[in-house]
Amino acid sequence: MKRLSIFVFLAAFFCTNAEDGFLPSFITPCELSKDNFKNCVREQIVKSLPLFAKGIPELGVPSIDPADLDDIHIDGNGLKMTFTKAKMHGLSNIQLTDLTIDIGEKEEKFKLDLIGNLSVSSIYNADGKILILPIKGDGDANIYCTNVKVQINSKLNHFKDSKGEHFKLTTPNYKYDIESTKFDFKNLFNGNKQLAETTLQFANENWRQLMDDLAPPVIKQIVKTIVKSINKFFSKVTISRIVRDYTEA
Repeated sequence: MKRLSIFVFLAAFFCTNAEDGFLPSFITPCELSKDNFKNCVREQIVKSLPLFAKGIPELGVPSIDPADLDDIHIDGNGLKMTFTKAKMHGLSNIQLTDLTIDIGEKEEKFKLDLIGNLSVSSIYNADGKILILPIKGDGDANIYCTNVKVQINSKLNHFKDSKGEHFKLTTPNYKYDIESTKFDFKNLFNGNKQLAETTLQFANENWRQLMDDLAPPVIKQIVKTIVKSINKFFSKVTISRIVRDYTEA
C-alpha cells in the first residue's frame, strides 16, 4: 500500500509546466549545484504531498486519493475472497520519513520512506475459512491499515524527444510493513449478527493471515498506477526545466 504514493510525491518536487514554464505555487525549484539540494528536495516533497496527491490536471497528473484499484482475488488456504470496485484512501496524508536521491550521478536513483494510515473500500464476496473459522458473505467492505511503512527504490533513466531529455522511472522495487489492520465486512452470513460478530472479531485478531494474501496485489496495483502517472508527467517536462543546473547527457 505504499509504493504508489511515493513516486507521485517525488514528482511534486520536479513539478513545472512543459509548455509555458508554469510552476505551481506550492513548489519551489531546487538547484542541483547547491549543497542543500537534497534537503531542498525533501522540503518540497513534504510540503507538496497533500496537494500533489489531489492531482494536477494541467499536467495530466491524476488524483490518487482515492486511487482506483483493479479487482482483487484471494484463492488459497481454504479461502476464496474477491474485492471489486475497490478504492484506496489516505495517500494525501502520507508522510515522508527518509529520502535518498542521486541526480547527476552515473546511475541516477532515489529511495523514499513513507508512513501513513491507509484504507480500502470495496464490495466483497467471501466463502471459506480464516484459519479454522468459516466466513461467508457479500456486501460492503472497509479495511483500515494503521502505520503503513513503505520504502521505494527506483532508477531514473532518460529518454529524448523533440523538446529535450526527460526522466523515466524504471525497475522500481519496494518493501512494506503494516502495524495493524481492522476489517469491517457487512452482511456476513446473510446478516446473522452472532455469527458475523464472532467471525469479524476472529478476522481482526488474525488480520495478518488475510493481509498476507491481500496486501501484495493491492500494493502492486498502487505502484503500477503511480509509476504510470509519474512517467506521463515526466514525458511532458524536460529535465533541464525541472532540475536547475542539470546538464543533459
